[in-house]
Order: sequence, then C-alpha cells, then structure tokens
Amino acid sequence: MKKILINPKRDLIFDLKVKESCKSCKRYSQKATCPPHVDSLEYYEKLLKTYKYGIIYYEQSKSNKEQWEEIGKKSSLDMHMHLLKIRDELFLKGHYFAVAFGAGSCKLCKECSFPCKNSSKSLIPMEGTGLNVVEIMKRKRIKINFPVTESIYRIGMVLYD
Repeated sequence: MKKILINPKRDLIFDLKVKESCKSCKRYSQKATCPPHVDSLEYYEKLLKTYKYGIIYYEQSKSNKEQWEEIGKKSSLDMHMHLLKIRDELFLKGHYFAVAFGAGSCKLCKECSFPCKNSSKSLIPMEGTGLNVVEIMKRKRIKINFPVTESIYRIGMVLYD
C-alpha cells in the first residue's frame, strides 16, 4: 500500500458533482455510511479542512471482467481494515482527533442496518463527502483512467491533528 502526505487545508478538493454521482451507484441509499444518509458537502468541506495532517493511502489491483467483483470486494475490505488500523494507532499516540474515510461503500456487514451497528468500524467513502478523489490524485501525479478496464484503484484517507 502506498501513501501520500497531504495538507487538508490546501489539498482537499470538494465538488458537488462527485456527491451527485453517488446516485448512480447501486448502493446509493442502501448504506448507512453513504449518501443520502451522510452529512452535506458543505459540512464536510468545513470540517475536513480543519485537520492539520492527512495521509492518502492507495493501492492498484489488476483485474479483468471475470474477477472484478471478487477483487473489488477484497481490495475494499483490505483498505478499510488498513485505514482503521492507522486511525487507531494515531489515536493511541495521542492524536485524539483522528478520522478515516474509506474507498467505496462500506462492506463490513452482509446487510446494512439503520442506524449502523458498527459505527466505530464503518467508514464513509471519500466520494460520499463530496471529495473529488480523481482530481486530488491527479494533482499528486497519479492518474486514474476512466472507464476503468484493467485496474481497480482503492483510495482511502486518514486525517488527524
């Protein structure tokens, strides 16, 4: 897993179109951690830019159409667990304001419940906050091509003070 250090005040890019694109996801409205069940873009833009430090973690997995779902789920869960581990390690080091945002919708439970039964372990996807992940990565010199045909990128983030 690779990482990029970021300055949340300078490097986070919010775009209402990103949050709007969540409506085309098959999990829209079905996950407690996804839109429309999360706070507004304005809320996240104001909140997330108050953190002093940030780390974006990313991983690229090669895939073909037949493996897409299996690799997608595994890579999402791997990133999810990694982000939780980093968040918890930061907290134990005294960074009591530490928060993580996931790569895609939460896949911890077989069936999502409202409200979330695992709120201490569930993560809101970066895109669900309105973060333009593709543009953030582009500015960090990592290009994500669309449509995705050969690779799955998993990108998550931890912010802390």
